[in-house]
Amino acid sequence: MSWTEIKKSAEDGAEFVLAEAANITENYPKRAAGSEGEKQVREHLASLLSQCADDVRAESFSFAPDAATGWIYLTVVCALLAFVAYFFVAFVSVVLIILALVPFVLQGVLCLRSLDGMYKTSVSENLVATAKCKGEVKRRIYLCAHVDAAPEFRLHAKLGGKFFAAAMAGSVVGVLYMLAANIARWVWLGSMGAALAADAYLIVGLVGLIFIPFWVSCFFFVDKRKTVDGANDDLSGCLTAVAVLKAMRESGTVCENTEVGVLLTSAEECGLRGAYAWCDAHAADDKDVPALYLVLDTLRESDKLAVTSRELNGLQKTDAEEAAAFAEAAQAVGVNCKKSACMFGATDAAAFARRGARAFSVTALGGLPEYYHTDKDTADNMNAPLIADCIKAVAEFIRRADNAED
Repeated sequence: MSWTEIKKSAEDGAEFVLAEAANITENYPKRAAGSEGEKQVREHLASLLSQCADDVRAESFSFAPDAATGWIYLTVVCALLAFVAYFFVAFVSVVLIILALVPFVLQGVLCLRSLDGMYKTSVSENLVATAKCKGEVKRRIYLCAHVDAAPEFRLHAKLGGKFFAAAMAGSVVGVLYMLAANIARWVWLGSMGAALAADAYLIVGLVGLIFIPFWVSCFFFVDKRKTVDGANDDLSGCLTAVAVLKAMRESGTVCENTEVGVLLTSAEECGLRGAYAWCDAHAADDKDVPALYLVLDTLRESDKLAVTSRELNGLQKTDAEEAAAFAEAAQAVGVNCKKSACMFGATDAAAFARRGARAFSVTALGGLPEYYHTDKDTADNMNAPLIADCIKAVAEFIRRADNAED
């Protein structure tokens, strides 16, 4: 069977993806990073990959499960104390605001590991499977996705995406407002800015009361006791990657000079920790043979299918050339794939790109749909035609990379 036949059978691959997603979400425990449920699902995925890959292995790593959201509570407490301190000593209030912003920026925005030592650690594993090529290995392509599912975004689940976005925006604006007010009051008073707020500065401080509900709501941002099914985020990516390798093996299609791997990470929802761990362990692997990390994440909205030019809240560049090549490959098989930027959140592609690897992501998610990190992210809410389109696009991208005949 040729690459053309693989693409023609993409609908069968999509049926496999949806059937396996239903099997996993119905018959396995929830997949919180580092949990027994995630381990069982990873072992199941390893058994699927062992039928279509030449080598399958798991690599363990340590990580901090609270790294992605644990900082929220410290930030909110510091913001509330800073508001109170404003009315007495501007200097103290500014210090508290800085203490609020540091973990927010380092872990919430940049997904750095600078403060991971503050949190309790756990152990999980990355899973990698490789399909060898016929001849000399000239390039490697990893199809990447994450096995772990997210804790429920409680504000989003209970009150909707608009309230969720308003709470986040209001909280950030409130902290910046209080910082500006404190600096102005500090400059006016001089020294430590120590004096009871009065007159105009009292009014400025009292205006800050409107931000307190936003800050308090952040205490309920995430429900760590509840892990969502994560069918779209990201069983859709995991199983699409497996489906591509499965179709290649069943059809007898082997690349000439391209080694194709499936890399299923853990702890993506904990601040991309699994991808960082992979980079730590394999920093020297790709010096002899160029490698590309193609991340598949949340493949749900057909009209939002896109390759990323930027990741990590728009701060991290990805490989524009490879992303454009994927978009062209998708268009060649009749799949509309746009170019976009991830201005909210990040995928594992951000971690790979930050560490100097060639990487980009393929996502199909726009805004804050009702299933994003909620109990509505179920297998019956997946998009089979889009999954089929992604299988075709990925297959065509690999074929072109390998310079193979269609």
